[in-house]
Amino acid sequence: AVLRRTGADSNSAQQAGVLQLDAAAHRVTARGAAVPLGPTEYKLLSFLMTHPDRVYSRAQLLDRVWGANVYVEERTVDVHIRRLRKALADHAAEIYIQTVRGAGYRFSTQVV
Repeated sequence: AVLRRTGADSNSAQQAGVLQLDAAAHRVTARGAAVPLGPTEYKLLSFLMTHPDRVYSRAQLLDRVWGANVYVEERTVDVHIRRLRKALADHAAEIYIQTVRGAGYRFSTQVV
């Protein structure tokens, strides 16, 4: 799958395979169906989709998604990744979120 920007406002929508993230509408769809996400899972997916195929450690994700001055455990990232995968799994789209053992997580556009 190839990540591409769609629509008139190139920052408004991201698409990768069956997943589409519309930032203007704050909505995620997979195969045309809405994917219900919590606010943190949405921000996490949005960040990963706009930075595809790059591995981010838990600490980097905490800084970039939660903010630099938020004090939470690194395992919080694991919990939200699990919730994100579960929501995407309902639409057979969880394969985009990949774990890189010992390094972190990435949004992969190179899925089969």
